[in-house]
Amino acid sequence: MSTVKISQLPPFTTINANTANTLFVGVDVPTDTTFQMTAHVLAQGLYSNEILNVGTNQQNLPNTVAQFSLSGGSYIQTNLVNTNDGGSADIVVTANAGSGGTDSTNFIDMGYANKYYQPGLEFNNIGTAIYPLDGYLYVQGTASSNGGNLVIGTTTSNTNLRFIVGGGTAANIVAKMTSAGLTMNTGTTITFADGSVQPVAASPANYSQAAFALANSQTISISSTNGKMESAYTKANNALANTNGTFAGNLTITGSVTANTGNIGNLSIANNTIYSSLTNVDMVIGQALATANLVINRTTNIIKDLNITANLATNGTLVDFNNSTFNPNVAFIQITGSNNAVTIAPSNTNYMLQVTGKANSVTRVVIDSFGQNTYPVVVGRMGRGSADLPTATQNTDVIMRVVGNGYTGTQFPPSSPTKIDFVADENFSDTNRGTQIQFWNTTTGSNTIQKVATFNANSATFIGTVNPTKGFIYTPLVYPNAQTAITIDFANNSMVRAQTTTGLVVSMSNFTVGKMVELWITNLAGTNQTYTTGVSAINSTLNATTYTIPGTSTVCARYFCVDGTLANTLVSVVHA
Repeated sequence: MSTVKISQLPPFTTINANTANTLFVGVDVPTDTTFQMTAHVLAQGLYSNEILNVGTNQQNLPNTVAQFSLSGGSYIQTNLVNTNDGGSADIVVTANAGSGGTDSTNFIDMGYANKYYQPGLEFNNIGTAIYPLDGYLYVQGTASSNGGNLVIGTTTSNTNLRFIVGGGTAANIVAKMTSAGLTMNTGTTITFADGSVQPVAASPANYSQAAFALANSQTISISSTNGKMESAYTKANNALANTNGTFAGNLTITGSVTANTGNIGNLSIANNTIYSSLTNVDMVIGQALATANLVINRTTNIIKDLNITANLATNGTLVDFNNSTFNPNVAFIQITGSNNAVTIAPSNTNYMLQVTGKANSVTRVVIDSFGQNTYPVVVGRMGRGSADLPTATQNTDVIMRVVGNGYTGTQFPPSSPTKIDFVADENFSDTNRGTQIQFWNTTTGSNTIQKVATFNANSATFIGTVNPTKGFIYTPLVYPNAQTAITIDFANNSMVRAQTTTGLVVSMSNFTVGKMVELWITNLAGTNQTYTTGVSAINSTLNATTYTIPGTSTVCARYFCVDGTLANTLVSVVHA
């Protein structure tokens, strides 16, 4: 019989991966029997007869299978991770035997899809409803009148369900559901499958939207006196409470109408509305309508142009149709600084908008923008083909042009003497959109415009003489301390400063046609040191590949890259 005490046995800190290979010695108290058992048998017995209790808290709840407890200053958590990037991690509760819960029937599933999850190829029976990195909660149950539902709610009085989107702050609560119903936050909308949007706002106008929508689709014919129109106007205006309205049906007014002064929302006339009455007469809105907008979208030819000559901000809006006969190719909008302003007729036939300022004053067009990451934008868009069937912009197409023109004493010439062109530098595609900016001017004593400069993405070309009256300023590359080897980068260097104490070897990179780089080398040592130029002897004014710099002396080396190759790169060395 062994006389070794248990305390004298060596410690064993791990259990064999095959738990059947680890033995424990024990005593069964009821039978007073000493026995051995494997770690596998011990584990089976523990988890078959005891709850899983992780932590020190006492387990008080009935019918508990597992309990986890921990004291955490911020939060505690249990974490389930699927380490396969194409899978998902799920917590599943299934039905019991009988109707049964399986891997595909009668269960509730809460899970999260990994980054390479493929909808439709998963094993959680949710099909293509989710995408990678989506979280989900759903029920799969037997279809019946009292089963297979997902119930989410609260059972405490005066509580609510809160729906958040886009963040976790109070501002991200888009809706609340209480026992009294659903409450949407002001400013949110309800969008239906057909694309229509129902605004949600604290305004009585919303209650009239259903009636407004019905009336909106009808044809209204008004031929009676002003009184009836005034009554209809008053009722409609009060019901809509300054909301914007779009009349999709035909509105025909054969009598005279005088509108009361007041706030009227935007009036958008989209069909053949009052077209006949506008053919040869003016339409005058004489009241101050408080920022009301009049929009006429022509679906047939109105044969008069639109001329706005009043001050839109304070004096009401005068819409005048008594200009030249409408032609889609020549009609345009004229805006003048006063009702009696005189404009000079356009010199081309493709004008769309002409703005004339008040006499003896600067004419300004101002675009304001406020807020972080916002800015005014003037955009010119150009494509070949047509608006219905556009095709890609091609190489050398002018995408947009900004011009300046002056009066000659007899005319504004059709051809401007100065311009800036934004030009395509290749055939456009979704991946290739190279461009350049061209500047054009007319020389003194001439009326012929010519190109002055072209700016590409990585270069600029000047035509003619560049006159830097104060010279050019280069950004120098200064090597710190004494060097033994340096590299001249023709693409990025113009002026280089280097020092040496044991000799210096120069190499070159990014050879660039027509580029010159100047190099200043100082020998800090009291003895002669060798400078290796990096070019052949025949390409050096030294007729050698090296030069001996005397102690505490300086040389200036000028490198000329003629055709973008080392073979045609020259160095001129001058001993200071």
